[in-house]
Amino acid sequence: MKKRVALFLNCILLTGSLAYFFLKPILSGPIRYQVLSTQEAASLKETYQEAREPFFTELHFSGEKLPFDRSTSTFYLPLDMNTASWETGELSAASGEVRLLFEEDFTGESKQDAIREGRSFRFYALLGEEYQECYLTATGLPILAIETEETPETGTFGGMFYYWEAESKRNWTGASILEAHIRGNTSRTYPKKGYKLTLKTQNKEGEIVPDKKPLFGLRSDDEWILNAMYSDASKIRDKLSADLWNSFGSKRPEFPDAKFGTDLVYVEVFFNQEYWGVYGLMEPVDSKQLDLTKEGETSPTEYSYKSVTPQDIPTEELILTEAFEKELAGYELKGSRSTIDRTSWEPLFSYLELRDLADNETFSEKAPVLLDTDGAVNVWIYLQAVLGIDNRGKNMYYVAKSNHHSSRIYFAPWDMDLTWGDSLREGTGEALWDVGLFPNLYSERINWPIGDRLVELDVEDAREYIREKWRFLRESSFSDESLTQSVDSLVHEIRDSGALVRDRERWPDSNSGADYELFKRMALYRMNILDYYFDGNLEAYMGLGFE
Repeated sequence: MKKRVALFLNCILLTGSLAYFFLKPILSGPIRYQVLSTQEAASLKETYQEAREPFFTELHFSGEKLPFDRSTSTFYLPLDMNTASWETGELSAASGEVRLLFEEDFTGESKQDAIREGRSFRFYALLGEEYQECYLTATGLPILAIETEETPETGTFGGMFYYWEAESKRNWTGASILEAHIRGNTSRTYPKKGYKLTLKTQNKEGEIVPDKKPLFGLRSDDEWILNAMYSDASKIRDKLSADLWNSFGSKRPEFPDAKFGTDLVYVEVFFNQEYWGVYGLMEPVDSKQLDLTKEGETSPTEYSYKSVTPQDIPTEELILTEAFEKELAGYELKGSRSTIDRTSWEPLFSYLELRDLADNETFSEKAPVLLDTDGAVNVWIYLQAVLGIDNRGKNMYYVAKSNHHSSRIYFAPWDMDLTWGDSLREGTGEALWDVGLFPNLYSERINWPIGDRLVELDVEDAREYIREKWRFLRESSFSDESLTQSVDSLVHEIRDSGALVRDRERWPDSNSGADYELFKRMALYRMNILDYYFDGNLEAYMGLGFE
């Protein structure tokens, strides 16, 4: 009897010892998981058979499912890239029947190095007699995932939308019903598409209603833009330009609740469990952003027009139009309208007639009445600074806002990927367009008709306004130091998160490999050129002009 008890106890001790040395469970520390040594991993593969079909698709962190790339069996864990310590939580399988064994104790390494270098940590999922080889990658950016029965090339589709925060692990993930469509003009010809997203949810009555969420520090809303940034080798032009415009031009004192611009945050996107690259999640410049009055309200109706292509009809012909729809001559009437008639387009017609007036004296008299002239000059300064060549005839919102029963046009620049010297050229092969650096732009004036006219005629002391505003900007957001810091900060965000390399690997034919030191040198060179012209030499500057 004593021998049996002793044998039984020895078996328990042996089993416990084997479990301890074989599995090495990490029961304390920042992230809990089980670890194997390389030698033990080899033994594992001798004991188990590799699964013929992948069975493990749900890795959880602290009970929340992580995004997954099915083709590589890689799971992604978004973490705060600006802190050195690993977040706390547990990595586990959704099913209790699956065991997870990591090949190394990765939390013993530098978290920031692991994120920056895009390291993939191998682990094994065990089920029955089979194993599946999987990987875990930590990223420094938030993540969005789209799951649908359609393909990424489908024009309009529905499905599910998921998100994961990087800088927080409280309320850091969620889901919505999704309606989406491909957006963009030139950009829709690229293989990496941009999308307009509309988030929905089901209420207690079973109705499908808007699902407003404050994603990643942006406004709380149900509508979003996913900017693919495919043609921009730097991946910073849109965000840098948006941030700079917001620093001085997107707010107008007479409309404190309106914002004539957008914000952008970097995210990594998955489409149907496939890694899809780095995107810019953006707030749309819509009725909410612009604080427009709603149709039927007692106050005057306000309108927003977006120039999507250069105007294709002369103004004198356009104002004779009798058929009115949401799109007209390269412009799009934004927002939902129960009826669209001439009244809906009249504010834009008035603006275009003013822009094209031949008589300078009449123009100078009417401009302050029909335009936010300070805002227009702000846009003009901005386009000169960022070299906004693609915003002269399109990529601009014209917003008819009412104040004390009079309506004026305000401006909101949009889609700033072709800035800082990048320009479109005729494509080669199957590509319709190529995008590349055009250094000649750095010494030219960016001609924008309405702004040029205000400056040439010195409407409301526009020239003195430019000199004073430029001095202010060069001491603040456009100073050499501030610009350098802004570029360095954005490069840190997309490069040290590991996302830039992953995007290049996913889209090898896209523009990539930007020289950020060259970018900074040329940006500061442009600032110095404008310093010369804007401080007493504006007449000479107006003699320049890129056509």
